[in-house]
Amino acid sequence: MTLIQLLEAGCWSFGASACCAVYFNAEKKDIVFGAVLGSIGWVVFAAFKAGGGAEAFGYFAGAFAAAGAAEFLAVVMRRPATVYLVPGIIPLVPGGGIFYMMRAAVRGEFPEALSAGYGALAAAVAMALGIAIASSTARIITLAVKGKFRNGKRAAKHMVYFPEDVDNQGHTG
Repeated sequence: MTLIQLLEAGCWSFGASACCAVYFNAEKKDIVFGAVLGSIGWVVFAAFKAGGGAEAFGYFAGAFAAAGAAEFLAVVMRRPATVYLVPGIIPLVPGGGIFYMMRAAVRGEFPEALSAGYGALAAAVAMALGIAIASSTARIITLAVKGKFRNGKRAAKHMVYFPEDVDNQGHTG
């Protein structure tokens, strides 16, 4: 894949993500950011795929990049990350693989249907892992920056009370 083809794919994914954001009634200021994330995610995926890597790893990397950028924008813009993440991952959704699986199944070509279904499932799982890891990492970094970690544990008022946080009278502190 040449650089021109990569940029062209980025432009198409920008447009698709922008249209998705408009469809979901995103605010005007959020449409561009969601579209940029869609472009970033697709370009990362296409670069990994063109580099000869596993397609599922490309989906993981693209989703991780889009989700990480969405979490960053959520902090900067003080908006929920899903405002940016949903249009950002639209270009990565393996709709084509699901279509090919269903078409092969209807035609009675079950080995091809299983192959296409496996590819779509692998892409979906890789995307879910990329989003989950990026979101968890962003949450850990945010808590660390805010100083809500104490001795390697999260502060008791935000989570579970640890036995060492309770004094003799049962008070937490």
